Amino acid sequence: MFDLGRGGFSHLELTNGQGAEALDRGAPLTGEIRIGDRNYARASVLRRFRARSGGTADFIVRLGWNALQLTNPAGRPFELIGYLRCLPPGSSPHEVNLRAAIGRNEPALELRLIVQRKTPEAAEATRVALRRTAARKGKTLDPRSLVAAEFMILATSLPKRGYSAKAVLAAYRLRWQIELAFKRLKSLLHIDHLPTRTERGSRSWLYAHLILALVCDDLSQDFLESSP
Repeated sequence: MFDLGRGGFSHLELTNGQGAEALDRGAPLTGEIRIGDRNYARASVLRRFRARSGGTADFIVRLGWNALQLTNPAGRPFELIGYLRCLPPGSSPHEVNLRAAIGRNEPALELRLIVQRKTPEAAEATRVALRRTAARKGKTLDPRSLVAAEFMILATSLPKRGYSAKAVLAAYRLRWQIELAFKRLKSLLHIDHLPTRTERGSRSWLYAHLILALVCDDLSQDFLESSP
């Protein structure tokens, strides 16, 4: 986990090949806001994270158009693509309160959906990437993906009061600092290439490098506090 406030890792967990990334790894902190990309948009995990924090920690995650089974507060199905098609032109964000289904006999996850239309250039770049990926995999591209490509779609548990749609979108854009942190792990510590052949050797090598990463983060805080 990467703490955007201090600019360093706050939690590292080493798993085996079956240990997937999830937003609820690491104990939630009161007042914390966790930010994740599309891979973290799983309703059961998001609700578990909220439950573990007693509702005192929140999330902002990016959504794919078919990531969650959505309903309105009255329980009627919410058709996201139809909603996107009806949005007026312009760059102002739009939002709606919804619920995401978890499973049978499970309470739904309450969330705010925040949508902002991309610039024409950004939308076209997303469409090009989608077409290339579909062609490479030999699959037919779902036309609904091209509709969703025009928009940035976020889901958050943050209330509207005190957290405007623009503020939530601005906070999500900070996620690129997390991507840069992992790129540094790969480029400087070469953590993406294991030189070992056994599980015990790999764990030893990875733990040593992760400890080094944490030490570097702590030392960098001292440098950043010194001027110049």
